Amino acid sequence: MSDRDFNDQPSSAGKGKLIAALLVVIALAIVILWYLSQDTQQKPAPIEQPVVVQEAEPEPEPEMVAEPADTVELGEPSEVAEEPVAEPEEPAVVLPPLNQSTDEIVTRLREQEQTVEPLQSEQLIRDAVVFVDNLRNGVVVKEAAPVQGPKAQFRVLEQDGKIYIDPRSYDRYNTIVDWFVSLDTVVLVDLLEDYQPLVQEALAEIGYPDAAPETVLVEAIDMLMQTPSVGTVIELTDESVMYRYADPALEALPDAQKQMLRLGPDNMRRVKLKLENLRSALEPAQ
Repeated sequence: MSDRDFNDQPSSAGKGKLIAALLVVIALAIVILWYLSQDTQQKPAPIEQPVVVQEAEPEPEPEMVAEPADTVELGEPSEVAEEPVAEPEEPAVVLPPLNQSTDEIVTRLREQEQTVEPLQSEQLIRDAVVFVDNLRNGVVVKEAAPVQGPKAQFRVLEQDGKIYIDPRSYDRYNTIVDWFVSLDTVVLVDLLEDYQPLVQEALAEIGYPDAAPETVLVEAIDMLMQTPSVGTVIELTDESVMYRYADPALEALPDAQKQMLRLGPDNMRRVKLKLENLRSALEPAQ
């Protein structure tokens, strides 16, 4: 049994975090659109038009209630028609500056009972936007990984002169996959529209000033959804300091999809179901 990562340099630290970031980046890119100042403002009481009522003569018997007069002075009819009472406008939502948004995002997530422990980025929006933009092109950028990855090492099995992924390696992603699928899709997507300005600002910084955040997310989701489903037993080849997929069709996949394969069939199935749910929730906003 070997503890070497395939497609990773053994001497480089932290590369085990790549796949974890890949797993949650779609949900995270929505999650980071969370913070929104939502202080409720009470609407002022409606302004009532003064009414002058002509008092009626009291009835001779004291126990009887006086009837209201037929004549009510409301002013000129034209004035009432031309000057309706205007509805008060809702106050504008104030978002934090992009550089100062991470703390507020984490606070808001906690308030909404969403788990934040896997998050590790100090510039959550920027890192997630960069990661998702590259992800939709099939690229994995480890420098922008905004979440913690599994600590256990990748392992392989050697049998009859061949090398295979050790099925126990798939279990190291169980915790992060559990977190990913537990995120509240409805709540996250509902807040995406409110939090778009800062995401669009981050997209503009990397050269996409007119890109819609929903479109970028859907394209990244589609990239991951196209990962082929394979069995538990995956053969590798041992070339130099790297492991590669023995199947040329798998080795030719984009890096993002090759990383998805490392989840194992069960975890990948769960992730795809969640991605499909996210994509369906995003479609009305397209």
